[in-house]
Amino acid sequence: MKYFFTFILLLFLGIGCKPKVLSGKELHDKLVETMDDYLQKNLKPGISFTIKELVYYPEVNKKLYDCKFYVYMHSNTVDTTGIMFATITNDFKEVVRTQ
Repeated sequence: MKYFFTFILLLFLGIGCKPKVLSGKELHDKLVETMDDYLQKNLKPGISFTIKELVYYPEVNKKLYDCKFYVYMHSNTVDTTGIMFATITNDFKEVVRTQ
């Protein structure tokens, strides 16, 4: 009986620790948030930006997302809208700009 309860406890811990798989609006928002954090850390001071649109494709074999961001950037002298390409890992910890 003791082993049965230990097994049940370990089973619940294993199920509870499984990461939640995001999809739809939650995934879109998390990708935008990840890119926003990346740009906040890496852009020059004095430049503000707004991510207007996101198109993404999951790469299941490589466990990452290929993303295309439409970004409005503003500084003291220039306003521009541009496209940024990036790959974001499935755990949302690494962003690599590809263009």
